[in-house]
Amino acid sequence: MNDREEIKNKLNILLDELGLSEETDEGKKVNFEELDSIQIISAIVEIEECFDIEIPDEYLVAEFFENINHIVDVILELMRK
Repeated sequence: MNDREEIKNKLNILLDELGLSEETDEGKKVNFEELDSIQIISAIVEIEECFDIEIPDEYLVAEFFENINHIVDVILELMRK
């Protein structure tokens, strides 16, 4: 599994299951600015398990959750290693 759209779809489902996304008039949105530390840790653990990757410490910052496309980029990068 390394198709960008497939990863993005899986990530959206995962974020839905964690209760981190909401439906807006513009479509699905994740308000990354409002995540607390527990939600961030939970999301990272779930992403690691879902995609069978280990997210290095340098990604354990708020910028990791900059937007869904950024998370997909990181996942793709880590899956290639």
